[in-house]
Amino acid sequence: MVINIKKYIYIIKHIFIFSIIIISFMQAYSMAAAETIIQDDAGIITDNEERELNKLCNKILKEYNTSVYIWTDSSISGSDEFGYMMEQFVAAYPSKDVIILMTGMHPGDRIYEVQAYGAAQDMINNKRCGKILDYMYDDMSNGNYYSAMQVFCNKSYKYMGRPPKFDSIIFSPVFQLIMCLIAGIIPVTIIAYNSGGRTTTNSHTYLDINNSKIIGSFDRYTHTTIKRTPKPRNNSSSGGGGSSGGGSSHSSGGGRSF
Repeated sequence: MVINIKKYIYIIKHIFIFSIIIISFMQAYSMAAAETIIQDDAGIITDNEERELNKLCNKILKEYNTSVYIWTDSSISGSDEFGYMMEQFVAAYPSKDVIILMTGMHPGDRIYEVQAYGAAQDMINNKRCGKILDYMYDDMSNGNYYSAMQVFCNKSYKYMGRPPKFDSIIFSPVFQLIMCLIAGIIPVTIIAYNSGGRTTTNSHTYLDINNSKIIGSFDRYTHTTIKRTPKPRNNSSSGGGGSSGGGSSHSSGGGRSF
């Protein structure tokens, strides 16, 4: 039986091309719902700054297939239903996995908030949303909005590639350095302590215990101290706080006024 090598090469070649087309189509389909949206209705960043922010957002989009939305509005204030407005903004676009920064620039009642939806909320949880807001605060308060948005993008990118469990102090380089120093100091201290001369005399060296005894003793009364402890009161009042409910599951930093 004669094997037609050219025929097999032809078939393999077309299978390879077909596979490439299918893979490309699947990648394009998975990315179709994800997008970067920067909507600066408040006009607090320049066109060039918007382009630079778009590049940072696209890093998250390409590596983690997660959308990033940045929205500013001059008419929205902290007194409005801020969380609800953010949800409506997210709902207007098809992507499920979203990190959003929303800034309300209403005079005298400015506010900004970070939320994460879908798979993104597993990586950027409530605690991390709050951290991002805190990192941004100085720039937001000083009017450096572009710098603050850069912080938002960079921190989001970092957190998306690092599970929250690694935020524990035991993974901190400073903590690990301290533990290494302690681990090195303890054995050195023990060695140094044991390397010195030993004391061979004590109180019994020059004391004849058999011929020594107490020849007298006395007690002298000086004074009595009375301490009064106030009876604890039964305080039944309590305080608490809460957050407004939302229609879709997400993580939130709670918002910051500035």
